[in-house]
Amino acid sequence: MDWKTYVGRHALADFVPLEHQGARMLVRSGYEDAARLLVEQKALPAMEMLGGGRQAHPVVLLQTGEKVVVRHYRRGGLVQRINSSRYFGGNRAFDELRATERARAGGVRTARVLAAIERPRTLGYHATLATLLIPGATDAAAWLESAAEGRREAMLREAGHQIATMHEAGVAHPDVNLRNLLVVERDTAPEVWLLDFDKARVHPGPVPRARRAAELRRLARSARKLRAPIDPDGWMAVREGYGDGWPRGLVLG
Repeated sequence: MDWKTYVGRHALADFVPLEHQGARMLVRSGYEDAARLLVEQKALPAMEMLGGGRQAHPVVLLQTGEKVVVRHYRRGGLVQRINSSRYFGGNRAFDELRATERARAGGVRTARVLAAIERPRTLGYHATLATLLIPGATDAAAWLESAAEGRREAMLREAGHQIATMHEAGVAHPDVNLRNLLVVERDTAPEVWLLDFDKARVHPGPVPRARRAAELRRLARSARKLRAPIDPDGWMAVREGYGDGWPRGLVLG
């Protein structure tokens, strides 16, 4: 879909369409100059690399002093051997921006998107999403390894609450796993942030119960795969934090 048509079809408050050096972008108002520099690439060299997903993501420093994580979309599976980063359908970055903003509007803690960028090629396009870095954040899998038991339950309760808030906002996240939960330590209780809304689906109303259950099971599978120290009390904390919308009959752990 043409990006201007996309803007017309999906209301995205605070974002403006912009073109620069052949790239088409949806940019948060006030960050137009920064987005142009991101497209120019060499104008904002990486100050560090942030691990995650299939690759490390460059972190660049804006003139405002803000740090931005620049994620270039990459394919997975066997297809990446012949096509690592080109897409032929849909609007990957724009769709992720839309889902992220819906979640944020519904009260979910998630990274603040600066720009969604598509670079058309002769065939297909490359996609990039730029988000403001969340200071002091650690992925939940790493955080759980060193956290005290009491803090673990507090974090897992908050994780359940954030996932429930996302579902009530109508956003279905296809990859709810411990790597996509970030934890920021606070004196009172750990904060939990949800990341990576690539391929997320935005529903007109709350997410159906069957979809909720599938995503919560995905969280449990990731915990088993990563051998995360979550005991039955920890899973009960997730359920308590999730609240009344918990899928009937679902047991994790």
